[in-house]
Amino acid sequence: MSRVFVHKTLQRYLMTEWFRMFLPSLACFELLLFLGFSIQLLHKGLDIITLRVLIPHLFIQAFPYSIPSALLTATSMTYGRMSADHEIIAIQTSGVHILRIITPVLAIGVIFSIITLALSAEILPRSCYKIILLQERAINNILAGRLATFQKKIDLHPYQIYIGSVEDDKNKDIAVIEYANDYVTNVILAEEGSITMDEAENKILLTLYRGEFLKPNYKKLEEVPRVGVFRETTFEISLKEKKRESSSKYMTVFQLCKYNSEINDELAKNPKTPSNSKKDKDALMKELTDGRNEFGNLSRKRDKLSAELKRSTENLARQASKIEGLENESKIAKNYILVANENLIRVKKEMKAGVLTGEDRDKKIMQIKETIEREKQRIYNIEKKVAAAGEIQREETQKIASLSQAISEINIWRDALRKDIEALEEESAVAEKEDLRRKNDISIHKRLSQALSCIPFVIIGVPLGIMLRSGHLMIGFGASFMVVLFLYYPLVVTGMVLAKDTFVPVIPALWGPNIILFTGGMFVFRRLFTG
Repeated sequence: MSRVFVHKTLQRYLMTEWFRMFLPSLACFELLLFLGFSIQLLHKGLDIITLRVLIPHLFIQAFPYSIPSALLTATSMTYGRMSADHEIIAIQTSGVHILRIITPVLAIGVIFSIITLALSAEILPRSCYKIILLQERAINNILAGRLATFQKKIDLHPYQIYIGSVEDDKNKDIAVIEYANDYVTNVILAEEGSITMDEAENKILLTLYRGEFLKPNYKKLEEVPRVGVFRETTFEISLKEKKRESSSKYMTVFQLCKYNSEINDELAKNPKTPSNSKKDKDALMKELTDGRNEFGNLSRKRDKLSAELKRSTENLARQASKIEGLENESKIAKNYILVANENLIRVKKEMKAGVLTGEDRDKKIMQIKETIEREKQRIYNIEKKVAAAGEIQREETQKIASLSQAISEINIWRDALRKDIEALEEESAVAEKEDLRRKNDISIHKRLSQALSCIPFVIIGVPLGIMLRSGHLMIGFGASFMVVLFLYYPLVVTGMVLAKDTFVPVIPALWGPNIILFTGGMFVFRRLFTG
């Protein structure tokens, strides 16, 4: 009975000492992270008024990072002071097993892991989503009545450009919204403007006329403070900036798991899988873009050939009509010659009968002969024109055959290319879903591993404090920063890079830091108490 009492008294004493270290450590880390987030947002353009409204959300965002660090600091300081005061040796000498003074802190680590998991999995995404809703309300308040509808929306991170209308190739009623992370920092409204592309510098030049600078007021949404006005302003938007993606951090872990389940169902219904699993989404998109460009070039070439074929067909019809007209004209000329010959025979008969004599006879014969020669020349010219039209007909017929053959080949090529594009689109859609599933997995396991890092931090904090043999606040903070900044978070960043940019499985990449920290803590712990 007395032994149980001693154990309870010892554990109560240990918990008192531990919480006496934990609470100020948590406050310090929370304050440091809050200041870091605040300075980052202020540096990116957020104003103090907006920052005041976002203080609760910033503290919530800092908790999942500050709790594990505070656990490590409190554990190392508590056991460091006990080791410096020889309390651990005294406890072991009294026959109490070392696990008796470690189990309570491990239990606290498990409890705080659950708390951190709740923060990372449920509370933090909801807080981020509230920030988005708050910012959208502020932006809608600014745009209300000023840009009721818009024809275009251009997303050029960190800007979103809304265009109300386009008149005579001029953009009217323009709104430019600038983001810093998830927060809107600036809004620019202009009556008109132009957007030009500088391909050499890989940037866009945005020139605005007659506008004003505004700041969203998150606290008093009915107020729209004006910062300044301008007649003309130009600024550059680099296309090298990372694109703003729809982040999964606004979704809870359960929502992400449900989303992944839906993606798995869609992939299961699709019997086709990517033909080359080694291709990533970027390679597929590049190949798909090249295929679409080639398809577009073929379509333009086919349209050009079709236009030439139409012109050749129309010209062939014109030449046929021309030949028909010339042949009719030739028939008329031959009829004229036939009539003239008949007239000449009649004149000769009249000469024999003595009806025509002298000048009248000669004049009439001359007129008839001139008519015959003129019509013969006319027939000759007609035959030349018919021959020329016939040559054109032959050329156009050959050209039509050649164009028809070329169009037929292009159509065959286009059909084959269309099938390839459809296959690539399907392959790209599957790859995009798989990529989205992987991103969701990364987000899920990142939150879970971050929450459960409390346990490895506690495990490594015990032998770290015993080896330091000091309960001084600065030594505890220094040791914690060494472990967190130079060991744990470099491993976390490496794991994130491996998970995002390579085909390394998500679980070992993201859980690796916890496993390494846990294994290292157990190894040091074992060497410390069994050496």
